Amino acid sequence: MACAVGGGRTLRRTLLLAGLVALAAVLVIAVRPPVRRAGLYAVRGHRVFGVARADVRGLEISVGERRVAARRTAGGWEIAGRPARANEADALNDLLDTLVGLRAVDAFRRRDQSSFGFDRPRAEIDLLTDRGRRRLILGNLNAAASAVYARRERDPRVFTVGSLLLTEIERVFVGDQPPA
Repeated sequence: MACAVGGGRTLRRTLLLAGLVALAAVLVIAVRPPVRRAGLYAVRGHRVFGVARADVRGLEISVGERRVAARRTAGGWEIAGRPARANEADALNDLLDTLVGLRAVDAFRRRDQSSFGFDRPRAEIDLLTDRGRRRLILGNLNAAASAVYARRERDPRVFTVGSLLLTEIERVFVGDQPPA
């Protein structure tokens, strides 16, 4: 009788273990791994402007003494009341795509913002929408020159954004030069 009782326990343990193994096998088959995002969908970070491309009515860009004010019309871009040339329109479209998709590499709060170069901005960008003007002030490059410090008007946070933004801005000013 003692063997029968001991054998029953072993059988119950074996059945319980077999049930757990079967449950684990079902879970392995049923549970899917997380989707790996690639390309544009893999981008993370705070959206700097948080506005859709279609909502942007114009751009105003200042770099030092140079300024460009461009408006979007049904026929394309207009700069200083004249239709933009093809290279200017391409540069403005590329900059607009960069700005509406711009994500911060990092965001933090600092009381002393003078060390980031905001007292003498490298550039100022205004996105004009139906809801008003959204301004981004660009300061110094970071130590590795891979990102530029940025601050939105009336926002206490400091962002770092990729330095490619400076190249896109410069393309607008190169495109704004009269043909030689």
